[in-house]
Amino acid sequence: MPSTRQPSLLARGAVGFWLLGLGALGLLRGAMRAFRHGPFAADTITWVWLIGSAILVLVGALAIARAARRRRDDDTA
Repeated sequence: MPSTRQPSLLARGAVGFWLLGLGALGLLRGAMRAFRHGPFAADTITWVWLIGSAILVLVGALAIARAARRRRDDDTA
């Protein structure tokens, strides 16, 4: 008889966790670039890096939340 276990949140939201981690590393890298010479001094490239990384974090968090909501809905049904 096949198992009826649902995949874990880690398995369901793997892409979300990957995007979240990638975005977090990008934010760290952008902050390192912005604070390279002391106080915050961001040029255009740094702003693009920071904004793009923030978008990746947002998309990853939304994907994880969606996977968690689907799991919760599947458990109640």
